[in-house]
Amino acid sequence: MHKIFHYLLDVEKKQKGRRSIRFGHEKKIMIIKHLNELMETRQPFLDETYNLKALSDELNLHQYQVSAFLNHELGMNFNDYLNKQRVKYCEELIQSGAADKLNLKGLASKSGFHNRNTFTTAFKKFTGHTPSDYTKRHAKHKSYAD
Repeated sequence: MHKIFHYLLDVEKKQKGRRSIRFGHEKKIMIIKHLNELMETRQPFLDETYNLKALSDELNLHQYQVSAFLNHELGMNFNDYLNKQRVKYCEELIQSGAADKLNLKGLASKSGFHNRNTFTTAFKKFTGHTPSDYTKRHAKHKSYAD
């Protein structure tokens, strides 16, 4: 599988030893599919120590390739990608009611964040609301539906 990824990846040398990575259409689709499957089934983002090396190893790519893919194809760095997955998971917890008995620190931890401030900043970045406001808004919508 590793050879397939490298076959589909075009790496050019630039000036001063820098590399310009271009991903072919098939390669993009394969990486996105693998990323989505990994995030949905294994949910590695829930591990607060998960890092670029671990993701690269799971995708059988070099760290610079994964980093370039996230930056150029998805428009975000690794930390933002991971935090976006965590925030999405957190939203699902809130919407399902699984977060009803958790405080912010507990919600942050359950979503893979090791720091409440990072959690609040990321949550606001990706939803436009603080976790507290989002939870309150969801609670209001839930009570109207009941």
